[in-house]
Amino acid sequence: MVERNMNVLICVSSMPHAQSTVMMGSLMAKLLGHPISLLKVITDEEEAETAASTLETVQKLIQLPVAETAVTLGAPAKEILRKAESGRYDLIVVGAHAIRTLWDQFLQSVTHKVANQATVSVLVARGEPKQLRHLLICTSGYVNSEIVVRNGAALARAAQAKVTLLHVAESMPAMYAGLDEMEETLPELLQTDTPLARHLKWASEYLLQTQVLAELKLRRGIVLDELLDEAQEGAYDLIVVGTRAEYNVLSSLLMGQVTPKIIDNAPCSVLIIRGDL
Repeated sequence: MVERNMNVLICVSSMPHAQSTVMMGSLMAKLLGHPISLLKVITDEEEAETAASTLETVQKLIQLPVAETAVTLGAPAKEILRKAESGRYDLIVVGAHAIRTLWDQFLQSVTHKVANQATVSVLVARGEPKQLRHLLICTSGYVNSEIVVRNGAALARAAQAKVTLLHVAESMPAMYAGLDEMEETLPELLQTDTPLARHLKWASEYLLQTQVLAELKLRRGIVLDELLDEAQEGAYDLIVVGTRAEYNVLSSLLMGQVTPKIIDNAPCSVLIIRGDL
């Protein structure tokens, strides 16, 4: 097997705003055992000296070896994506930004663009947990979600964290008769031989085999609402999601709207899986 030797690319904005990004990024790099690369994008050449100083401060803050530092001039989202595509990176770390000012709107736009357009996994950092204790792994329930489960499990095992594996089943519109009778409980669902049931049983067995303490949850309703409600109620340190729903074209299109809303409204960091870490 060829050694992958991939890096974690931590994208640094200004301090102290970048602190959560840096701390979450370094925690992930430590858990994954991957080297760290630091990137600071500036929009004016006069910012170069300050940017270099910021990266020096960050290196002292994380107290981990840094393989590479870079200051780049250009549009932040474009330069982050260009850097990620030009190097051996399997994870980009960017910050989540609350909207308070026009500058916050700009930073949020950068986060959205990177999360949406990156070809590798993206961690949108929020908060500064010293360790990961509880992960929420969200699965659409179909075969392409296996990569989400596998990588979430690997991360949980490295962190010795427990996992809640969540599937949200969208309720049928109220116009359809027999709605209540159609909605199975989780035990009833797992007794069936549907693709969803097979996936959930596989995921539960996989987590057990990897020695990760886990529970399986089924919620019904609007995917975004139920996911965020679970995130708020469960006191999670990290939400792990895929890039889109796989089961039909409409859901795939809708997920393009759901993912940014998860990023904006989640109470903790969000890891968007696009490949093995």
